[in-house]
Amino acid sequence: MSGPVDPLRAHCGRVHDVLLGVGKDSYWTDLQVGQRLVAEVPEFALGAQAARMFLARAVHDLAADGVAQFIELGSGYPCSPNLHEIARRVCPAARTIYFDSDPVVAAHGRVLLAEDQTAFIGADITDTDTIVKEITETIDPAVPVAICLGFVAEFIRDPRAVIAAVTAVLPPRSSWVVLSHVTADGDTGTVAGAADIYRANGIEFQPRRREEIAAILSDCDLREPGLVPVHRWRPDVDRAGLDDSEFGWGSPSGDFCLAAVGRLR
Repeated sequence: MSGPVDPLRAHCGRVHDVLLGVGKDSYWTDLQVGQRLVAEVPEFALGAQAARMFLARAVHDLAADGVAQFIELGSGYPCSPNLHEIARRVCPAARTIYFDSDPVVAAHGRVLLAEDQTAFIGADITDTDTIVKEITETIDPAVPVAICLGFVAEFIRDPRAVIAAVTAVLPPRSSWVVLSHVTADGDTGTVAGAADIYRANGIEFQPRRREEIAAILSDCDLREPGLVPVHRWRPDVDRAGLDDSEFGWGSPSGDFCLAAVGRLR
């Protein structure tokens, strides 16, 4: 479970929310880090936004195909449209569980997101025993489920182990993993600049090579178009009821952030 809040220490989730423009409740330290990222490596902020839009497209498409349970690990502050709102546009019965370790984020999440078909649980996503316990007590194993990690795996040491532990309790062939992850492959300075800022503020940040990201999903069969830059994952698929313009970000891109959706074997 999450520990006490340290307002003098930046938190990757709250900084990420600043990049998305929803960090008004972040601490001064988080705002400073987020604003420095926006000013010094603006392409990085655009990539974070593109990753959020990918996550929305992926959830919408899976819900349209009958996935009715979604679990977001490291959800951050509520960011409209939230995943449960997107899923219910095409699957009104969809259920969603949000997990985040930050108690400030969790407090907002419980107030703004918790309802009959959603839950917000304060837990560190690397505490897989707690995550698995909460999931097994909440989901219906007979209903398809998707585990979502958007722009969060690069902030944990072993995302493959986290995904393996969580998906071990899910039914194969009807369970999905939705992942976006920053890569340093072909970096022209954006990722290195962001890494310097994060690490200077005590935030662990580990961009990975393409083959390392692919290995995280090695137990999955990837949906077309496979592992691609976030803005290139099904950008033109007709998805009635989901309009990119509602995010208010235009059409951001992020070649340094890869994304994929895979079905558990």
